[in-house]
Amino acid sequence: MKRATYICFEGTEGVGKTTQTQKLVDYLRAKGYKVLQTKEPGTSHAPLTLQLRAIMLDKQYDEQLTAPARELISQAIRSIHMEKVIIPALPEYDFIIQDRGILSGLAYGTACGNDVEMLSILANYVTQPALSSLVDGVYDSIIYLKGDTSAGLKKALQSKQEFAAGDAIEAKGNSFMQTVSSNMDDMSQAFNTRVVSVDGKNIEEVFSEILHSLDIGE
Repeated sequence: MKRATYICFEGTEGVGKTTQTQKLVDYLRAKGYKVLQTKEPGTSHAPLTLQLRAIMLDKQYDEQLTAPARELISQAIRSIHMEKVIIPALPEYDFIIQDRGILSGLAYGTACGNDVEMLSILANYVTQPALSSLVDGVYDSIIYLKGDTSAGLKKALQSKQEFAAGDAIEAKGNSFMQTVSSNMDDMSQAFNTRVVSVDGKNIEEVFSEILHSLDIGE
């Protein structure tokens, strides 16, 4: 039975996840593949998740949210995304290309003060309906774009802001992002992860390494 190859891009702020996600989607579509492009937390394929994303990340709600509350919203988004978008897409597409996923959830959620075992239990619980459709875990491959956290955060803050009050996670600063990066380094070993360094490279150089790491020839 046909099943889509499920690839997820990970990394801290400003390392080029969205750019490289789009480049891979465009590349695969040009090759004639049927590709679903999606993201977490929040995707236009499931509009309710975008409303939940705003509550989770809009800085205007930051003082009202607790760390567990933000995490439970994140897991609600993932549950909707998996059951309403990913599972139906698996037999219909050749590739699913996603911007952020479980690795980000673990790395950022732990940096926010949540217990990693609790995060893992929740992530496993909300992805359980998908596991019968997948061979080993959730993703076939994770592309972890690794770069300087300070430069990446500066780039993210200088780009067009999604929320008028600012992004609650970006507002936590570089020390927080360094913790997230360290978490990702450690936690990525539990996934089928390909690490691609972005520092000192242009977009095309990074993309070429991504294709090579996925064994998708140009």
